Amino acid sequence: MSGVVAEMTCISPSRDSAVRCRAGIGSAQGQALAGLSTSKASAVRRDTDRRRRRRAPMSWSREDDYAAFKAAASSYNSPNPRPWSLLVWDVAHANPEGNWHVEPSSDCLRSEATLRIVFAPLHGGQREWISDFVELFRVLNVPSDFTTERTQSVCHSFASRTDRHGTCSWFHFLFKNITIRHEPGKMPEVDLRIPGRWQQGGASLPQADYSWLVASFFMRVHTHGGVTLVCFGAPPRVRRRFEEFVDSCGWDDVQTNPYVLFDVLLEGLYFEVDKMVWNMNTIFGPLEHVGWYHFHEDRNMLTRQSILELAHTKDYGQLNSRLSFAALHNCAKHIIYLGEGLDAALLLLDSALAHARDFGRSENTRGLAANAGRPRAELVTRLVRERLSYRKSLFRSTQLRLSSLHKRIDNSIALAFNVVTQKDSMVVTRDSSVMKMIAAITMVFLPTTGVATVVGSQLLVSEWQKESQSWNVMATPLFWTTWWITIPLTVCVLAVAFVWQWWSHSERAQDQTRKILRKPANLFARGKTASTG
Repeated sequence: MSGVVAEMTCISPSRDSAVRCRAGIGSAQGQALAGLSTSKASAVRRDTDRRRRRRAPMSWSREDDYAAFKAAASSYNSPNPRPWSLLVWDVAHANPEGNWHVEPSSDCLRSEATLRIVFAPLHGGQREWISDFVELFRVLNVPSDFTTERTQSVCHSFASRTDRHGTCSWFHFLFKNITIRHEPGKMPEVDLRIPGRWQQGGASLPQADYSWLVASFFMRVHTHGGVTLVCFGAPPRVRRRFEEFVDSCGWDDVQTNPYVLFDVLLEGLYFEVDKMVWNMNTIFGPLEHVGWYHFHEDRNMLTRQSILELAHTKDYGQLNSRLSFAALHNCAKHIIYLGEGLDAALLLLDSALAHARDFGRSENTRGLAANAGRPRAELVTRLVRERLSYRKSLFRSTQLRLSSLHKRIDNSIALAFNVVTQKDSMVVTRDSSVMKMIAAITMVFLPTTGVATVVGSQLLVSEWQKESQSWNVMATPLFWTTWWITIPLTVCVLAVAFVWQWWSHSERAQDQTRKILRKPANLFARGKTASTG
């Protein structure tokens, strides 16, 4: 075992250094195994050689036999298990035209084929399929990193790796799913879809959805020149595009540059992505112009009003009662998820372009016609790059549309917030008017209260009349004096209040007041200057 560790740490760029390292490793192994029996030492050497061959050429890479995938799939309890099967289309020497067939196991992939396209279920979906998926991974020598990325639900990943079985490339696709539900008499809404493992915790919020488009794609270029593409959980548009690709018999250039297959499936993925963005636009459009019928009593008719019209006419009561802030929030959340998926798709196109260019430079012309040669390979590589660049421009166009949609929903949320703020401001203003009215009433009775308090004596006196056996109430002279003082004082206070209100809201009156007050000040200043002189 010490020899294995020594070999991993002894990495040298020169061939002579590598030979010296191996010699050192061999001597270290001989000393370590000196005390062992011959049979046990031979077993240790065989185990060491087997590990060395299995790790070549990247001895630092880790292969855990899909441990993370097994653990994640075992924790998922599928409610309705289905039989596992593969939909395979392949071209071989026996059938050069190619044919479709359904296989119950991955044993059919062991035979050599010029081109093979496989549609498999999404790996990690059901516990009963673990052994079938692991067998498929082993047949195609799929790196464990491919399955680990799936368990981590990565939003962007693209890898290309060379091993003793050939070269392989893969990526994962994760995008928000938006499905429209149409009901008579209602606006289009997001169809609520909840994955099976979260069925019991789903909430019926407006415009809510918890489903995703998840797919994985793995391509293996074998040492014998064959190409195998496996699509795990491929969306319907991807399947349809590959059916068109097969029917057109345009697979001759796949062996020249296998990234032709990635161009085909990226075309199908673009239609899925663009459809989700258009669905979100279809849902948010009516939500932006929320409409309902409003009855006008003066015209005795019904008219359709929208959120923008109500904001313009300042009918804040209806707008606040009919607008769903939860729906706006869910739409904004979906758009954020869609933006994340589009960013990942653009990064995927950049990686595919780089690897397609490198593949065309490094690979030989194996599998080409005799009169094709290197010019044909360069032509195919250039065409693949042009097509991938075109796919990137389409994804970029969808991203621009989504960016515009994101700004529109931000404006709608800001408008809704401002409308609610204005409604609250109107309530505060109305309360302020009530307080002014109360203050005015208090001001009317304030002089009377003050005079009565100052006088501090009884304004009315009562006497018991024995003759009539009743109380006699009489006003004192001070009673009339109180009113003679109170009424003029009240009139003066009201006059001063009205004059102050008028003056505070009239700029012309303020200017005239300043001019009047400025004259005595100027006269005083002149008199002071004359006395000083």
